[in-house]
Parts: sequence; C-alpha cells; structure tokens
Amino acid sequence: MQLASLKNRIRIALTTTIVDEWSLLSTTSGTSRPTERGVAFHLGWHLRPMIERSWDIDCEYNRSAMDLEAVVALEDVEGRGIPDLIVHHRGNLGPEHNLLLLELATDRISPDGAEFKRARALQQRFGYQYAGLLDLRLGIDGKLLAPHWQWSTLEDGPVDDSEVYTPEMLADVISRTSGA
Repeated sequence: MQLASLKNRIRIALTTTIVDEWSLLSTTSGTSRPTERGVAFHLGWHLRPMIERSWDIDCEYNRSAMDLEAVVALEDVEGRGIPDLIVHHRGNLGPEHNLLLLELATDRISPDGAEFKRARALQQRFGYQYAGLLDLRLGIDGKLLAPHWQWSTLEDGPVDDSEVYTPEMLADVISRTSGA
C-alpha cells in the first residue's frame, strides 16, 4: 500500500471519528481532554473496514517480547513505550509484516518534536513501512481542533509535515458534528 492511499484512509477514518465521536473530542464534554488511547481506539475502529483483512489493527499493542524501555529507551512523558495504533501482522517481524505505526497527540505535543522522533525510532527499530504522528491540536490557538500530521517512510525518512485538512475541508467536517 502506498503512503498516499494510507493517508487518505486515515483521513476518512479521522473524519468519521470526529463526526461520530464529537462528544469525545469536544471541550464541552468534560473537564479534561480525551486520551490518545481513547482516540486511537475509535480511529482504529473506523480504519478497520478500509484496510485489507489480512492486516491486524491494534491500539497500544506490546507483544514483541522485548523490554522497549531497556532496549531503545523510548518512553514519553507519561512513561509509555508503545505506539498508540499499529497496522501489522501479529507475531511477525519485518517491513512486510509492519505497515503502520501511528502516534497520536491531543494537545500535548512537545516543541522539540519528541513524539515524532519516538515514532521514527520505533519505526526503525521494528521495521514499520510508515510512521506517523497525528496531532489533533484540540483547543490550540482558539480552534476546536486543527489536525496536523507528520509522516516518515522506512526507506526515505521524514516525507511530509502538513495539515490533515484544508481549512474548507475542516470547516465542512466540523459542520457535520453534533456540536455544530
């Protein structure tokens, strides 16, 4: 699968997540932001029908039988050492079995780019064809959300750093939510 096709599928899954799960993302739904784990679950749920059935989609999956912290020292500020969402063939290693590693951020992206560096390091360590950081930017700069992503391929390294939606597309997506 090519990166452009994968990004389109993730964009569709994200759009469905935003529209169908607006109460999860909306600041009017509680006093705290959603967790990356919660968003990753819904994103993976909506991504499942768009990915070939031979691939497994997992959230916070750690079955490599390796102590990631000791091996690659990739804990984030919350002490996590596993990716938020992966598309892979369970029990197999190598690029032919590891399609996507996706890190999510709701509103806590670090200015030094640590999250994307962590995703890249995990990509290289375990041979994921593609690694991405999806930063929802919830409530940043007075906006409800402003999704941004960074992408890397195993062969070429970082290849994209852009907004997920054009301003017009994002306005259309938000207009379809229950909060519009």
